[in-house]
Amino acid sequence: MNDFWKQAVAAHDHPLIISLLAAGLRLDEARDVAQETWLRVMEAASAGRLERVELPGLVIRQASFIVADRQRARRLRTPAAAQDLAALPAPETTEGHTHARELLAVVGAELATATPRARGVFLAVLNAPDTGHRALAEQEGLSLQRFRQVLCEVRAKLRRGVNRS
Repeated sequence: MNDFWKQAVAAHDHPLIISLLAAGLRLDEARDVAQETWLRVMEAASAGRLERVELPGLVIRQASFIVADRQRARRLRTPAAAQDLAALPAPETTEGHTHARELLAVVGAELATATPRARGVFLAVLNAPDTGHRALAEQEGLSLQRFRQVLCEVRAKLRRGVNRS
């Protein structure tokens, strides 16, 4: 990250998070959206897709798009998830146990193809779900931002694998 972006984040991240809190997001969601917003804006700027960078308006507007996308995805996913859940075999049946073993095999196969760092991040969160990401990132020797980015990548990989099966 160059000096311009470091200064921009330092100067405008707090107002961005405040605007997200005002929009009704929880603090952890607001921080997550803010991080994704900065990443998208930086990527767009480096790809030459931005004519000008006017802060904090640009990041606040980008964040509103991200929030809208997440809300739309949540609305679309909820009914489908309920239908999918109803279609799953009951866990206490033999069919349910078989299905669970198949899912675990898929997840294991996907994790086996992940990098050692990605596996370490995922297993750190899995083994200590109540431990904060900051502490886990320090244990893994990563910055908080990189830790969360790797975790999101691993989760996406696992979702794709499970959806293919």
